[in-house]
Amino acid sequence: MVQSKNNQHANKFFKTDLRFLTIGPELSSRLGDLLETVYADLEPRNFVERHLVDELALAKWRGLRAALMERAVYEHENATFAPKGRKDADGKPLEPYEDMYHLAMAHAPERHGVVLAALGRLAIRYQRQFASALRLLMALRRGTPPPVSESPVIHTPVTNTPTKKEKEQNDEFHNPPDERSL
Repeated sequence: MVQSKNNQHANKFFKTDLRFLTIGPELSSRLGDLLETVYADLEPRNFVERHLVDELALAKWRGLRAALMERAVYEHENATFAPKGRKDADGKPLEPYEDMYHLAMAHAPERHGVVLAALGRLAIRYQRQFASALRLLMALRRGTPPPVSESPVIHTPVTNTPTKKEKEQNDEFHNPPDERSL
């Protein structure tokens, strides 16, 4: 009970509102929603876990930001598309997928290639940050027992004697049937 109160006390004083990290047209409420969801799902138990959960949320937010910027580049490029619509005698387009070709041209260096390459590198960077923070959080939790619960817990006695079913499964695993008997 004392540990639980200490955790609540620590959560109140060390939780930082990260919505100030939004820029330009981004909605700080969306980042706030993401943070609330991550905190509710992962329930950080101490300062280090809160830091890692913040890193997870921010890496996800920044990855979404990079994806939206990439979309903006493609939308901008798509706005300049003027289909030629030329067809051969059979009515088939002379330039199939000309709209997709036009979007692919956004990757050309003289167009938006540099921006798209930079956004791709950012997306990979944020994915790595997310994965790293998640690995650290999982490793930390494997080595730390969960907080003491305030509700009574009923413990069942632990025995080292396997049940009959466990013995049979163990025997089957360690002594597979001979192939000739199948």
